[in-house]
Amino acid sequence: MRHYELVLLVHPDQSDQVPEMINRYQDTVKKNNGMIHRSENIGRLQLAYTIENMHKAHYVIMNIECDDKVIKELESSFKFNDSIIRHLLVKTKKAETEPSKLFLIHNKDNKYDKKETVNLKNKEPEEIKSETVAESPTETKESSEEEQNENKSSEHDVDETIKEEKVEEEDEKNKD
Repeated sequence: MRHYELVLLVHPDQSDQVPEMINRYQDTVKKNNGMIHRSENIGRLQLAYTIENMHKAHYVIMNIECDDKVIKELESSFKFNDSIIRHLLVKTKKAETEPSKLFLIHNKDNKYDKKETVNLKNKEPEEIKSETVAESPTETKESSEEEQNENKSSEHDVDETIKEEKVEEEDEKNKD
């Protein structure tokens, strides 16, 4: 049996059905003598880019150990499940049991405390949070809107200047 990491992006309108989906996929793995090493329901997060006109998705991460037959069955079920926007299945060398960085960052009041979590490259979870958490999506959206407005105004100024120069050139031609 091989180790895999599975990442699912679930349609944001189907967030209430995520626990049932996780249980269904875990049952599929367990019925075929597989093991679940880690299962994390990260929650609804901002997407890096829009997918099917959606800006957010519900993230789920699972680390499993199973046969190729189970993987084919899981991928087939992902393909025919409309609530799964994207999925990523990666083969790993070993089983990951510690909480993921994404889980630590986005679930501040999670069930793991610092003593139970394994240090990620000799850093405590608080250090990881401070290094990796950027602006909130709303701040990013506001700043991008400001940048767009600045770009529009500067483009408008350039357009006005060009128009004025053309008018002056035409006036000079008409005088001659």
